[in-house]
Amino acid sequence: MIQSLIIPKKNLVCIPESCNCLDALSILEDNSQRCAPVLDATNTLYRGNIYRYHIYQYHFHHPEVDLRTLPVTPFLKNTTRVVHEEDSFFKMFFSMADLPYIAVLNQQNSFVGIVNHSQMLDFFSQALAIDEAGWLLEVQTIGAKGELSKIAKLINRHCDITACTTFEQTEYDTPSRCLFILPNYLDQLSFNLLVRDLTRRGYMINHDKIN
Repeated sequence: MIQSLIIPKKNLVCIPESCNCLDALSILEDNSQRCAPVLDATNTLYRGNIYRYHIYQYHFHHPEVDLRTLPVTPFLKNTTRVVHEEDSFFKMFFSMADLPYIAVLNQQNSFVGIVNHSQMLDFFSQALAIDEAGWLLEVQTIGAKGELSKIAKLINRHCDITACTTFEQTEYDTPSRCLFILPNYLDQLSFNLLVRDLTRRGYMINHDKIN
């Protein structure tokens, strides 16, 4: 799964760990990158990420320091935030979190590339069949046994289900709910009938037209 999303190492700008901060800044600026993976002398092992911001921040507070004498290693971040090629997509999803990308290693722990946020979002878009979607239907649930199956059967009386996911109650005061993506062949009248059937059974509904 992850293998199909990887940008391979050969297509990336990587910085050797022997690099000084001035040279690292030059590489990042020349390639208009906010950060880059740092690799060992063999160009095999991932050491972490170097961020432009952290070097600039240090230089601002220590203008007397010559960046040419300063190695990149003290500035390495995200040293353990990695996934392996054989890991699940969802492990990658939760591991990436706020990172611009996540490093991917093979079974030998060698760096093979990265997966970035835009690829992950594109995967979600394709997995949810957004191009074929017509409606977004959010159904607030009460957590009863078999509830998802019951709602799905009711929807299937009117149309197919393109994609479905569930969300649990959160500390942000959002209730448990099911999110259904319905096909674009479903017309307005049929969709209104579906919403009516759900609301008659006591479900609270939110919905939007996608395409």
